[in-house]
Amino acid sequence: MAPASTCFLKLTREGLAKREFITNINTWHMINNQFNNTHTVLSDLSGSLQKTGDTIDFYFNQFKEGEMLNPFLAGGNINSLGSNEALPPEFFQGLGIQTLILDTLHGKLSLSEKNFIDIIDKDAGELKWCDLKSDLIIEDLCMLFRNSQIVEFSKWSDLKNASAIWESLRQDVIRPLKRNDFDFIFHLGDASMKLVFEVDEFLDIISDYTLHGRVTLVLDERDAVNLWVKFYGRDSNVEISTLADLSEKCRSIFDLIHIDYLIIDSFPTTLLYFKHLEFETAVMRRSGGPKDGLKHFNAGYILGLIMKFEISHSVALGLAVSGVYAEGNKPDSKTLPNYIEKWMEEMESVKPEENHLFIA
Repeated sequence: MAPASTCFLKLTREGLAKREFITNINTWHMINNQFNNTHTVLSDLSGSLQKTGDTIDFYFNQFKEGEMLNPFLAGGNINSLGSNEALPPEFFQGLGIQTLILDTLHGKLSLSEKNFIDIIDKDAGELKWCDLKSDLIIEDLCMLFRNSQIVEFSKWSDLKNASAIWESLRQDVIRPLKRNDFDFIFHLGDASMKLVFEVDEFLDIISDYTLHGRVTLVLDERDAVNLWVKFYGRDSNVEISTLADLSEKCRSIFDLIHIDYLIIDSFPTTLLYFKHLEFETAVMRRSGGPKDGLKHFNAGYILGLIMKFEISHSVALGLAVSGVYAEGNKPDSKTLPNYIEKWMEEMESVKPEENHLFIA
């Protein structure tokens, strides 16, 4: 069963107190403040995927945690680009990087040498940035990020000293590149056992990353609730009773941080908050089960970023990829358009009289 409905919460700068809940209306409200039918978004998405079939297949065939080559820059020419020595797992574990999308092959780097791996390994997760600050390592890191466009970080809660490492990475490697066209994706993880000032520091750090590009924070529902409790709640066992309740709490979270996008995975619903001329929330329902749902969503969302889609298209693609996996299939140039076509057919079956508007 494909996704079937869309919900919006709109808060304009001119009237932040006015809240509009629109449920079961198949529309997307774009950043430019024009309403577009979700059917059009999905139709555009399906058409784009069909035009780039081989590249889509290349992407999903190589998708994994770690480094990946941008399929739209390499594609079928990957074998003619020369050799590339893969970065070691210790690089990603030590720096807390989950996925790095590369625009070019980097060849052999000192980051693959034994002395670098020994530095990462020696303190079993207690990596200190000062241990890495050799000219050669910083030079290689700058070269690596200069040739990267999208950086997905691991769960902050799972990496010791993550805040210090990511802030040093920003200061010493990313800032000197003088770029503002990156896409950074962060995952908080379970913050329930963290101190408030530690979480606040994390939020400040990812806000600083907006100086160098767009920042997305992805949370599952439980992590979102734990984050809300840290700053607004008293009961650590608070439960979400309604979608409106969750949406209100997540909007409070979004008000805390100065980032571009906040995505909440709350099976069977995904919420998106983004800030431009106004605050908005878009919710799209999807099928399937929660197992690996967020991981699969991320794969589609990253592909949307690579393809320079609008945020609505990127989120829809993430949901479609998650849905294809949930049906027991692997996403490719055939299964994805087929899934989206089914999605659109089900949307067309919704009767207009079933749509309704709530104003609170």
